[in-house]
Amino acid sequence: MKFHVLVLLLLTGTFKTAASSQPELKKASGHPMQYYISLPEGWNPTRKWPIVVVIEAAEKEFKVNAQRFAEANKRMNFIVVAPIIVSNGNQGHRDSKIYPYSNTVWDDIDKRGVCTFDEEGLTQVIKDVQKEYNAESKYFITGFEAGAHLVWAMTFLHPEQLKAAAPIAGNYRGRCMETDQFSVHPSRVNLPVMGFTGQNDGNFGPGGMIHDQWNTAKKLAIDHGYKNISETIVPGKGHVPMPDEVLKYFASIK
Repeated sequence: MKFHVLVLLLLTGTFKTAASSQPELKKASGHPMQYYISLPEGWNPTRKWPIVVVIEAAEKEFKVNAQRFAEANKRMNFIVVAPIIVSNGNQGHRDSKIYPYSNTVWDDIDKRGVCTFDEEGLTQVIKDVQKEYNAESKYFITGFEAGAHLVWAMTFLHPEQLKAAAPIAGNYRGRCMETDQFSVHPSRVNLPVMGFTGQNDGNFGPGGMIHDQWNTAKKLAIDHGYKNISETIVPGKGHVPMPDEVLKYFASIK
């Protein structure tokens, strides 16, 4: 029976049949969010595949971010999803050289808020990837600097959707958490949350003035029942994204 179902899915196009390790730009179904996706070498629809969502910083170099993780993923087996988000700082909004979104979409974002757009958009993107690429039901999420705002929001609001979270030299200012609606889902208790900073990162690393944002987020997590939260200081690294280190960490989680 499973064989016949798989054949039917392939014939109807529900599952994609060709893998590409280069990021491809796509749009969510029923939502205007766009995203880059790259598949692991050897992808096929006969098994479940893990998803890693990679959130860009305030630089908003979305394709570069997607390519960075796609390159690191050549040694891994993840489906890499790089959403074009809007909660990583207001600069560049409505700039067509940065964002692919129309004025109509921006008008809707202005009305409903950047957090609603990103939270609902990412949720739909994940549903699409799960359906089209036979992906796992839970996903990993990581974000660098201002990209960590959304990482923390999804961690605090929807731990039941995640396998693990890894903010990299991450900001936390309570963005998208203004309503203080921390999840009480039981999955939050053991959800792995690992912060990464570079040993030579003068601002975000230990002793840096922005490192307190990590301490604030960590305390909030512990206060709200998250018990599996820790930090890795990467020797020799400065203030840089760490795709290799983060993907290796995610690969260690079963």
